[in-house]
Amino acid sequence: MMLLDGLYNSWFRPGLGRPPMPVAIVSILLVLIVLSFNAAGLTNSSASGWLGWFFLFLLGGGVGWFWLSAALHIMARLLGGIGSVTDTLGAVAQSLWPLILTGAANSALKVSPRLGLLFSLGINLWVVVNLVRSMAQEHQLPWVRALLCFGGAIILAELALVGLILWPLMITLGM
Repeated sequence: MMLLDGLYNSWFRPGLGRPPMPVAIVSILLVLIVLSFNAAGLTNSSASGWLGWFFLFLLGGGVGWFWLSAALHIMARLLGGIGSVTDTLGAVAQSLWPLILTGAANSALKVSPRLGLLFSLGINLWVVVNLVRSMAQEHQLPWVRALLCFGGAIILAELALVGLILWPLMITLGM
């Protein structure tokens, strides 16, 4: 019962504070299940194909969760935030829950492409707003600094991705 209360409070009453990490992990798993069903449906995969998509998204989502949390935490600390690493990990996990609605967005996309795109854009904006609010709350930052924290974290994460791509290229071509 406490897990369901935590999910309800974190999704619909986020001002009450951040729930414990198990609630954040359940939120992430629910998002991964929906995203893997979306991918399996788009690729006409069987049950084993869905399981493959789930484990692929679990691996990619775990790495992405770590990178985004690390970048957000670094930026928050540089901008005067006082939250801990576990606060940042929990805030990122809890902020991604609107992605559960992507199944409905995919269905809307088949009915009306414009409606589906508008719905998808709304979901993505909802995630960004949740991330900024969560960082402001967890690190006790004003919303402008929390927004700068988010923008800086996206830049840091993209630079890390470029470095990840260029590193093997430099080694391969340099030998």
